[in-house]
Amino acid sequence: MKRFVVIGLGRFGSWVAQALYEQGFEVIAVDTNEALVDRYTAKVTRAVVADGTEPDTLRQIGAEDADAGVISTGNDLAASILAAMALREVGVERLYAKVSSVRAARAMERFEIDELIFPERESAERIARRLASTTVLDYVQLGEGYSIQEIAIPDAWLGRSLRELALPSRHGVQIVALYDVLADRWNVVPDADAPLTESDIAIVAGDDETLARMTRGIEGGGKRR
Repeated sequence: MKRFVVIGLGRFGSWVAQALYEQGFEVIAVDTNEALVDRYTAKVTRAVVADGTEPDTLRQIGAEDADAGVISTGNDLAASILAAMALREVGVERLYAKVSSVRAARAMERFEIDELIFPERESAERIARRLASTTVLDYVQLGEGYSIQEIAIPDAWLGRSLRELALPSRHGVQIVALYDVLADRWNVVPDADAPLTESDIAIVAGDDETLARMTRGIEGGGKRR
């Protein structure tokens, strides 16, 4: 079982800790605030009142065996840097850190963080994409320039198969799964010859520019309301 250590139980840290725990992973949550630790004791594997910037403390709670560390110390850049250094010292190989500014991101980059997370900016981008498009139902960024989007099946696709639509060759995107709303059923290996229906939602992957161009084309040609 994978083990994660989460340092900082603010809004972002507590959400990540709970989400990982609910997915069946072992989660050690660390914060200096006793009230926060008490609040999440039953929602993670182990919640500890401790200083997550101290290597000896991290060793005592078993952090050296963690597969990854998540640093979420709010706007305290110094604490984030010390936590990253401490996690590296005890041997945690993969590190993810929440940052709130470009300045903080640049400072953290020096410590070879595997991923810097801007929760507010990412949420804003996600909401903006949903507001800007009547086709895109949800949006998840995969990496720089790539994403997965949930889209309602447009009128032009109804009754047509994935083979007939030929989205990879025509648009450079791929439908990786279909969700049937009426049947409440996922199809993660869609039949290329099955016709798309009104109850289907398509999970489409591709680069952001291509996806945006495709959805603009769908909306320009009219879509199911």
